[in-house]
Amino acid sequence: MSRLLMATPTRLSRDIRGSCFNGLVYITRQLAAKAPTSKATSASKCNLSEKPQPKWGYFPSGGTHAIFSDLPKPEGDFMQHWHAKNSKYNLVLLSGILAVVGSIALGISLGRPMLNATVPEYPYTEDEMEEFQREEERRQQEKEEREQRQKDLKDAKELKVRRRKAKEAMAREVELMQKDIDEGVSDGELAELVQLTQEREEFESWEREELKRIDEQEKERNKIKMEREKQQKEKEAQQAKQRK
Repeated sequence: MSRLLMATPTRLSRDIRGSCFNGLVYITRQLAAKAPTSKATSASKCNLSEKPQPKWGYFPSGGTHAIFSDLPKPEGDFMQHWHAKNSKYNLVLLSGILAVVGSIALGISLGRPMLNATVPEYPYTEDEMEEFQREEERRQQEKEEREQRQKDLKDAKELKVRRRKAKEAMAREVELMQKDIDEGVSDGELAELVQLTQEREEFESWEREELKRIDEQEKERNKIKMEREKQQKEKEAQQAKQRK
């Protein structure tokens, strides 16, 4: 209770000061917003285009706090202002383009900039050119050898498959021949036996031709390889002679 009694004067003095301050602010605003009557006769002499400057500490609306009316407002024709700015920007852009095109044309006419339009010839030495040529020949030879290996693998696979089928057919042919010797065969089995015999003879003929072709192909490859080695040695000898 004693605390409440002691705090009461403090609160009363605070409320009195606040109400006095608010009243003083209200009176000041009213006086600032009220137009003076003594200078009404000289209003015709002032320039209406110039807005009166607000007092220090006040906004154009007359208060001490800014409101929406105090914010800047756009004035004049927007399109006219926009066209004026664009005319300036277009002039700057056009002048820049003309400057760039003129600089490039002047440089090309003087022969200064290369612009990397063409590939310059690199000053390779004779040894480097010979090394490039040998590398190209080596790559070409490796490509041919790779193709030959692939072809050899394909031929070997075909020969293996046909030999396996011929072996199976031969087993069937032997079985039918043994049956014919023992108890005889029917017409269908006899026709099958004749067909198997013809297929065996055709395979044997093809196998001989295929082995002969593979042998000749191997001899041809060895001959080409020897000729290349001979040409390479002659070329190296000629190059060594030219260097001397």
